[in-house]
Amino acid sequence: MKIKTLSFLVLSLYLLLSACSPLTTIVSSSGEQPTPVESNDSVSADYQPITVDQVKVEIGVGSPIPVHVIVYGNLPDPCSQVEHTEIKQDGLNFIITLSATPDVGGPAVDGCIKESFPFKMGIPLNVVDLPAGSYSVTVNGSRADFKLDTANSTSSLLTADMPFEKNDIQVDAVNVDIGRGSPLPVHAIVSANLPNACAQLGEVRVHRDETTFFVRLIAYVPTQTDCNPDTLPMRVEIPLNIAYAPEGPYEVNVNGVTTSFDHRAVPAENSQTPVPTAWVTYNNASQQCGYEISYPSEIQVTEQTPYSQTFGFKLPDSDAGIPNFIYMSVVTPEIQKMIEDGTYNHDVYNYDPAAIEILVNMQTGESKSVHPAPAMEAGFTFERKPDTQISGHIAQTYENIQPWEFPSGTKEIRYYLPSDGCIYLIGSYLDTTQSTQLGAITEELFDQIVTTIQLIP
Repeated sequence: MKIKTLSFLVLSLYLLLSACSPLTTIVSSSGEQPTPVESNDSVSADYQPITVDQVKVEIGVGSPIPVHVIVYGNLPDPCSQVEHTEIKQDGLNFIITLSATPDVGGPAVDGCIKESFPFKMGIPLNVVDLPAGSYSVTVNGSRADFKLDTANSTSSLLTADMPFEKNDIQVDAVNVDIGRGSPLPVHAIVSANLPNACAQLGEVRVHRDETTFFVRLIAYVPTQTDCNPDTLPMRVEIPLNIAYAPEGPYEVNVNGVTTSFDHRAVPAENSQTPVPTAWVTYNNASQQCGYEISYPSEIQVTEQTPYSQTFGFKLPDSDAGIPNFIYMSVVTPEIQKMIEDGTYNHDVYNYDPAAIEILVNMQTGESKSVHPAPAMEAGFTFERKPDTQISGHIAQTYENIQPWEFPSGTKEIRYYLPSDGCIYLIGSYLDTTQSTQLGAITEELFDQIVTTIQLIP
């Protein structure tokens, strides 16, 4: 998707004057520092309440440790948006408040059915320098608990009554993920940077004006001086409700960085595709971190380890065709504990904690090698692609166009998907030459197989 930055002051003035909600839009040119939020900046008291059904906390692997709160809830009606989100830390508890568009009536909501409307939102938490211990997240009254296992035991905890400043957050990139189903799930995936290591994402404000979504991300920065000044990367998943909205195409403006999307142009492979009747299904739901996947009956399953399975066409011998295959690997809490204890023995196919730490900290469009030896870089270089939605979850996506020890014309696609305390690695070594040789798996076939995956944590 095309990403551009608006830099003309006249356009900035127009956007500020034309906003018709509590949201104030800041438009900044690329590379400029965010503009401090005025102290009298306030939000509407007329927001509608939002019902939250479930709260999950997903803890990834990396440095800093990525922690995301995944919220499943219901808007009061299909014409609403999750328009205001506020995040505050109060000791061991993170308090998140979600509010929906003010119920102002008028033409915008005429004909709107008064029934609940589902949504999902992903909110990052900054846990840098937090001491090890048990924490909780409360979102509109729904609570989830999580633990942090760190070597830190001396840092003090922030409380809700501590003074802080507000600053607009510097945004690096905005992508839009369009899922499957009815209502159609649409999410803005925002890569940004907190101003320093003590800051939190404090507010998310959303306002749709015709076919443009204006989103503002605001950091809450504690007024303390002993803070690491380095910026801190973060990622936000913001639901965009296009029900009862104009046909589009749409534009999304997040702190001045924009992208556009047209849900009517979603590729066919992103639509719900029924499983062909000749396909078979593999299910390991009886195991921890289970999943289900369907594939052509000519493909056979190989149990690499209790944590990893591969799927490939059966060949008469190893030299008779192309060595393409799909792999599914699960990193269970048991394996994660082994990694922490230093006893992990690479029992999970393609899961190397050091390599994963590099991958999860890459930005979209960035390429890096995950192998420490310079002579091996070419065979282990991945590019971070836009995220992919798999089984209702957002997966980080990577490509390696020259995987080590595979023939020329092979490409690896790898998905990294944390969910419910489990980590799923989903990938394939694919043929890109349109070969008709035995064993070839095309990207189109892999995409079709991926749409059948269902996670069973």
